[in-house]
Parts: sequence; structure tokens; C-alpha cells
Amino acid sequence: MDQSKLLKKVEEFATGHIRPRRLELITATSFPKDLWQAFADSGLAGLSIPEEFNGLNANYGILSAAARCLSRAGGVPGATMVFMSHWLISRLHIASDAPEKMKQQLLPALAKGEATLSVAISEPGAGAHPKFLKTSARQDGAYYIVNGEKAYLTNGPIADHFIVLAITDETEGKKAFSAILVPADSEELERTEGVKIDFLHPCPHGGIRLKDCKVGTENLIGKAGDAFARTSMRMRAIEDAVGAGGSVGAFQCLLNDIASVAPKEKALEIGAISTQLQLLDIGAAHLAKMVENESGDHAPTMELQLGFHQQCQTLSKAFATLIEDLPSPLSTEINLLNRDIAKSLTIARSTHAVRLTKIGHSIQKLSQHP
Repeated sequence: MDQSKLLKKVEEFATGHIRPRRLELITATSFPKDLWQAFADSGLAGLSIPEEFNGLNANYGILSAAARCLSRAGGVPGATMVFMSHWLISRLHIASDAPEKMKQQLLPALAKGEATLSVAISEPGAGAHPKFLKTSARQDGAYYIVNGEKAYLTNGPIADHFIVLAITDETEGKKAFSAILVPADSEELERTEGVKIDFLHPCPHGGIRLKDCKVGTENLIGKAGDAFARTSMRMRAIEDAVGAGGSVGAFQCLLNDIASVAPKEKALEIGAISTQLQLLDIGAAHLAKMVENESGDHAPTMELQLGFHQQCQTLSKAFATLIEDLPSPLSTEINLLNRDIAKSLTIARSTHAVRLTKIGHSIQKLSQHP
């Protein structure tokens, strides 16, 4: 199926199953099972999965465009996040890094929407910083014995499997992390409420607690000890780059919503926002293209994504000014969409500040005269 047909299919799903339920979904405290079933029935669950496993084999450019389409046509960024997480985790961690037996067992189910995944990296009080992560996996013969607690898990409450980042070795204080697939129905795994997130509904977030959880060593994903770079950092770079399309789609939906109720006197502001959005759309497409070959060096992508993120913040402020000047109050759906966009831009604020400071220091160093 070519790109235009795939995106038409995505748009039909968004207009048929998300848009009519927009108010319900953007205020929901849990993810509706019937919406996931509609996603599975549509065939879109396999969008990112190779054809040999009954998927549609979409590249990162198509996934970015699909996220943009879902958010623009559906108007619920939290729903986009649920489906995008499924697509990215399936491709990044299973199709790309899993052992062959795991691929054969899991990818067909993921393609049908009969299963989904959650990546378990962050921990309560520690975030995702490797220095503070404590979850461990001790090898005991043919098994790993996993202990620890994870939080902030996107799609955690609906996941059938968790890709758990755990310490498998530590030498002179240096931790080596591995990624291990843990079935959600493991007896020693307990789902927890995790940390409540008051935006991006209906995307579910939760946590897990593992106490002497026994998992076969065949459930190792990728190389032992390589998971912080391969699973965590790589996922962050690609997730942010490909997710840029969803951000553009959410802005496009918000602009269309406001334009439909704004007085003619606001044409200048609306036009200015529209042209900025066109530039962001080009940037989002370029970010997805940059990660397509997965060369391993994600520094240029992450630097460009920081610039994209700052432009999104500028645009969000322009929307806030426009909304404040409107003569009539907006609908709940529009206000919550604006809230979701604004709050999403505060995620990882301190991490972004650290990265920008490092970039600034490197420029200052290069600019110094001998």
C-alpha cells in the first residue's frame, strides 16, 4: 500500500473513531477498550511492522505523517500518543532488536492489535537518569531474577508485555543496563497506579513493581549491557523526531478550531500562525528523514529537535495570546487541546536546558580566540 493510501486509511480512522468522540476521549481517565478494538480491526496496528509478519512496513516518515494526520483530524493528542507508542515500540525494539524467536511469536500479534507493549525505564523519584535507576536483573542459570519498580509508563495499564531496563552488571560504580521482555501476566509482576498525569487523555500511564520476577534469558532484547544507549537514548531521539509530526497535527487542529469561531479581525494573527506551522511541518518531515537510516549518531537529530521544540513553544505562546483576545469563550474540546499542547511542551524541560547549555558552551569554546 503506497503512502497516500496509508494516510487516507489513517484519516478515515481518525474521522470515524476519534473525532466523533473527541470530548469523551480528551477528558477520559482510562483508554476505551472499544477504541483499541477499532484500531485493531482497521489494520493500522501493524503500520510499522514488517510485511513478513503481516504488517504494513511503514517507515519513520510515514509514521510521522500518520501521527500528524491522527492529531489534525482527530483532535485528541493523547489518542495519537497511544497508537504512536504501539507503532514505535513494535518497530524500534521488537522488529529491530529482538531475537528471531521473539519476533516470530510477538510481531504477528502486535500487527493484529492482539497485544501491545510498554517500555519501562523511569522509576519513582529517579526519572530516567541512569545514575539513580535501581531496578536490577540477576542472572540465575537460564533465568533473570528481576527486582525493582517502574513508573511513568506510557500505555502501561493496557500493555501485555513490558520491556524493562534493568541493571545486569555494575563495575566500580558503572552500571550496565539490559532490556528484558517481561510478560504482564507474570506472577511476580504487580501493576501500580504510578504517577498521575493530568493531561494527554486518554493515553494511559501506570507503573509496575517486580519482586523476584523470574524471566528466561531468551527474553533479552539486544545485547546485554547495551540497553541504556540502544534502548533508552536511541528511543528518546527517534521518539522525539518522529513524534514531531503529531505536534504539528495538534497545532493544525487547534488553528482550524479557532479559525472557525474567530472574528475576521483576527485574520492577521491566524495567518501568521499558519505560516509558522508550514515551517514546522517541513521541520517535522526532515526530523523523521534524519532517523530513517538509524546510523547510531543521533546528536544532530537531537540538536535539531531542540530547535523544533523551541519553535513549538513560541507558537504555543502565539496561540495563548490569540485565545486571550477572542471575544467569546472556546469549547471544552478546544481549551483542552490547547492545554495538552502547552503542557506537553513542559516535558523534560530540565533535560532540554542541560542540552542547550552544553551546545552553548561548545559554541563559546569554538569562538574563543587564542
